[in-house]
Amino acid sequence: MAIAAGDNHSVALKNDGTVVAWGDNRVGQTSEIAGLTNVKLIAAGGDVSMASVFSPLVQYTVNVANDLLLIYNTNSMDSSNVMSYYLANRPMVANANVLGIGYTNSASPGYYETINLTDLTNLIFTPVLNWLGTNSTKRPEYVILFLDVPSRVDDTNTYPTGGGYPGPGPWNHPSVSVQLQSISTGWHPLATHINMNGINDCTNYINKLVSFGSNYCPGKLIISASAGGYGNTNYYFDDTGILGVTSNVSGVNASNAVVLAGASPASVTYTNVTDGGLIDHITNGVNVSGYMSFGAHSSLGVSYATNVVVWSGNSAWWIIETVESYNGRRYETDMGTFMEWFSSNAFGGMSYTKTPIGAVSNVDEPSESGINDAATYFGLWEARKNFAICAWNSRITSFFQAVGDPFITK
Repeated sequence: MAIAAGDNHSVALKNDGTVVAWGDNRVGQTSEIAGLTNVKLIAAGGDVSMASVFSPLVQYTVNVANDLLLIYNTNSMDSSNVMSYYLANRPMVANANVLGIGYTNSASPGYYETINLTDLTNLIFTPVLNWLGTNSTKRPEYVILFLDVPSRVDDTNTYPTGGGYPGPGPWNHPSVSVQLQSISTGWHPLATHINMNGINDCTNYINKLVSFGSNYCPGKLIISASAGGYGNTNYYFDDTGILGVTSNVSGVNASNAVVLAGASPASVTYTNVTDGGLIDHITNGVNVSGYMSFGAHSSLGVSYATNVVVWSGNSAWWIIETVESYNGRRYETDMGTFMEWFSSNAFGGMSYTKTPIGAVSNVDEPSESGINDAATYFGLWEARKNFAICAWNSRITSFFQAVGDPFITK
């Protein structure tokens, strides 16, 4: 993956994250540290060797030809079209790697949404492993799964890892994106989805990337709205009405985190009323940068995204998290989901003018202890980390799903 040379010795980084060194060792410059793994970068000079271990918090320089892999479903014309549209129109990704997988399961609820263990292995893991074998000097840090690539696994015979119900049982449906992190040693892909409700929602999401890229970050892969003067300054954290629970720290922690990261305290609106009515909720906001609520687990109701919560001003570039168990399931009816969040009339907008730019969600029940870490998610967003880093560092459960482009920042 990389080579480096000192005066009389050399160092190489292998694609499993380990290091090999050889040559003059009079001062220990080729004596490898026992157990050194997950190495991301190496360097050497004089009589010294250096290795930097991968950190999920670090926003490394991205070479799209090596660091981005796009996965689409060859059995879905919509999936192929969305991937092609992204590749052709999203700024600075024309050299991305592309992999097609073939999957159809029209008999299951959610159609392409859920895949069984056998198909996961044969139709997703095997093609990915084959691609990694063929491209042995590439280990893309960023992976995008497009519309109609399955997002959740029917895994009823194993236990979910971390934060969820102990299983076995009906809750064992880990996300495909989380499972991708386990298939190859030394590979830690930060996978996100562009899998909104159909081709129109997906392509209009991409159009937003194109528009903001052109107007606020021309010629750059990392698109930041605020860097170009867009006024997405305010955060809204709504802890009101959470099923009789007297207090919750999710919104408080998120509020503190964004202020610590540099946001003005005056830019943060927070509410927490136990079992409050609609009047006690945040239902209006301006110049939104981030939003969190308990959604259907409160008096906001199920359709809060399209009928209750209304944004105005510069509110086209923001991220969302809600405390709803199944907000990452495509066809859930008794909770708000990312299907609604990214719909054309969401949050008081028309033609996608107020939809979020990124969302974290769950493809199954995470339990209260397994809700994504709001403080990390919003705090890193305010610190201008890219969306994939914000989302993945907030992950607690195996049910985690991140929806959005990885290379966007506040």
